[in-house]
Amino acid sequence: GNGNGNGTNGTANTGGGGGASGDPGNGWGTIYRGGTGGSGIVIVRYAGTTQASIGGTKTVAGGYTTHTFTTQGAATFTTP
Repeated sequence: GNGNGNGTNGTANTGGGGGASGDPGNGWGTIYRGGTGGSGIVIVRYAGTTQASIGGTKTVAGGYTTHTFTTQGAATFTTP
């Protein structure tokens, strides 16, 4: 939070909340606003390299496939 002003916005692609605003302490006039929340993220990880989804950022390592989604939209998953 911020003890003396507007709150900061949440970090993008983390789902983190926005910061709290401060209280001007005088009860008059100034209005401080809380920050907006950060955009979300979805991470899907499965064993193997057989593709079970299309989209997101795909990485394959250690026998697992991971898809990281940071944009809005629909995703379809199949069972290999």
